Amino acid sequence: RRSHLFCRYRSGNRNPRLLLKPFKEEDEWDSPHIVRYLDFLSDTEIDKIKELAKPKLARATVRDPKTGVLTTANYRVSKSAWLEGEEDPVIARVNQRIEDLTGLTVETAELLQVANYGLGGQYEPHFDFSRVS
Repeated sequence: RRSHLFCRYRSGNRNPRLLLKPFKEEDEWDSPHIVRYLDFLSDTEIDKIKELAKPKLARATVRDPKTGVLTTANYRVSKSAWLEGEEDPVIARVNQRIEDLTGLTVETAELLQVANYGLGGQYEPHFDFSRVS
């Protein structure tokens, strides 16, 4: 449903870092509630992330649910790279911004993933979870 949609500034539950520079939040859908954040990354940050990721891009893999081994799959056609906060201050700032906005920690999250789908790339709908054996 797309009725009664609004734009607002989001301060991450009055996070001190966001009081002077809140995020621009825009409703995309109201049921379920889906929002978009505008200008989350600057053009300079985007360029730096691309620069850091480019030499690391490799064919994306998925974890085989039966063996647990990483393998390529026809339903995921892209190149991806993973960036750690410790490797560059820009990544550390982006991670901090994610924490500020969500109230969650990136300590238990995946690394920042950069994906390039190129021509003919795809990633079919899927669940992002794994089973603990």
